[in-house]
Amino acid sequence: MFPWNRPAAAQPPASSRRETGDLIDPRVMVEIGHLELLSRLVVDGLLAGKHRSTTKGGCCEFAQHRQYAFGDELRQIDWQVYARSDRYYIKQFEEETNLHALLAIDASGSMGFGLSTISKFDYARRAAACLARLLLHQRDAVGAVVLAEHKSLYVPPRQKAAHLRALLATIQAAQPSGGGRLGAQIRACAPRLQRRGMFILFTDGFGDLEDLGRALQIVRGRGHDVIVMNVLAPEELHFQFRHWSAFESLEMAGQRVKLDPASIREEYLRRLQMHLDQLAELTVGLGGDYVRMTTQQDLSEVLGWFLRSRSAKGA
Repeated sequence: MFPWNRPAAAQPPASSRRETGDLIDPRVMVEIGHLELLSRLVVDGLLAGKHRSTTKGGCCEFAQHRQYAFGDELRQIDWQVYARSDRYYIKQFEEETNLHALLAIDASGSMGFGLSTISKFDYARRAAACLARLLLHQRDAVGAVVLAEHKSLYVPPRQKAAHLRALLATIQAAQPSGGGRLGAQIRACAPRLQRRGMFILFTDGFGDLEDLGRALQIVRGRGHDVIVMNVLAPEELHFQFRHWSAFESLEMAGQRVKLDPASIREEYLRRLQMHLDQLAELTVGLGGDYVRMTTQQDLSEVLGWFLRSRSAKGA
C-alpha cells in the first residue's frame, strides 16, 4: 500500500544525499543515556523490567565488598583486601539480565524515501543504533535483523559491549531496495527468537497489514514484547505537493503514475490515516507498543518521550 511516494522530478537536497556517517549521535545518548528500556513481559529467567537482579551472586560484574559473615564461602574472600586491612571481605557481583532484544529494520524500497529530510531508513537505523547502545549499557543482550526481500542480514543477540561494533557494521552496510513482504520476512526470522525477550520493529508500515499482523502475532505468541516504531516522512503525512507530478514506485521498478496532487490529497490523507490507525490498533491489540515518528523530528526527543512514557506505564 502507498508505494508511490517519490515525485520523479524532485531531487533530495544535498544534505539528504550525504553519507550517514556515525549512526550513534552523542547528543542523543546524552539525552537518553540515563533512561532505561524495560520489558513489560516476563522474560526467560527474570521478571520483566529487572535488568539486573537484586540478588548478589558471584558470576558476573563486580558490585561491591561486604564484611565476611559466618557461612560465607571462603572462595569469595578478597585476599588482596585482607592483606591490606587484615579484615575479611567478600566480593559481591551483580547478576545480569536474561533479556534478549532484537532490533528489526524494514529495508524495503519505500524506506529509502527522503525528500526534505534524511531517508526513513537512515532515520530508522540511527534510532536502532541508539537503542542498541542503551540496551548494551543496561547489560542486556542485543541483536539486529535487516529485513530485506532477497537476503536478510542477521546478528544474533550478544551481551558484550564490543558487540556494538558488529551491530553497527551490519546496520550501516544495509540499503533499502525491493518489495516489502514484511510479514513473510518476520516469520522467516521468528525461529531465531528462541528466548523470550523484546522485538522492536522499525518500519513505515506500507504493506499488507493483515499479513504483518499475523507475523507479529506469531512473535507475540512466542512470549516476546512487541514494539512497532512507525517511521514516516513529513511529505507522506501532509502530501503538500502543489504541481502536477509524476510519482514513481520505490518498490516496483519502472512503474510511474502522473497526477494532480491537489485532486487526490483529501482522499489520500483519509486512506493514509485509516491505514496508520489500523497498524496502531493491531499492535496495541497484541499487547504491544506503537510509536509514530517522522524523519523531521529530533531523535533525542522522540526516543526520550518513548522511554519515559513506557516507564510511566509501569514497564
